[in-house]
Amino acid sequence: MELVKVVVQLKNDVNALPASEYVSVVKSVGLTLRSLIHSVDDVLPTLHSSKRTEIEGTQKLLNKDMAELINKMKLAQQNAVTSLKEECKRQMLTAAHTLAMDSKNLLDAVDQARVRANMAKPVSS
Repeated sequence: MELVKVVVQLKNDVNALPASEYVSVVKSVGLTLRSLIHSVDDVLPTLHSSKRTEIEGTQKLLNKDMAELINKMKLAQQNAVTSLKEECKRQMLTAAHTLAMDSKNLLDAVDQARVRANMAKPVSS
């Protein structure tokens, strides 16, 4: 859920940051997404092929979500001194929210596949 935390941080920071610094927070989201996808790739070969296909599709969706976030960030930067400033920031935050929700769906799909394959690790109390 690290990606969700980074997206929440983006949401909290975007109003305080100048548009020129959006790149750093969006880059942080991208690096966290990359880490998530790598961790899922490590588990993927051990899962049933039907679940692998579903998870790979979700990974592609996350990559599209990230591209959309980058596009919205660029739009927000271009319109930082126009009357569209707030609308563009809102669109950027909406794209980030979509990315966070889809990442949660990916994690849920992986967890479900691991449970079905009896690979889930019990939660230690």
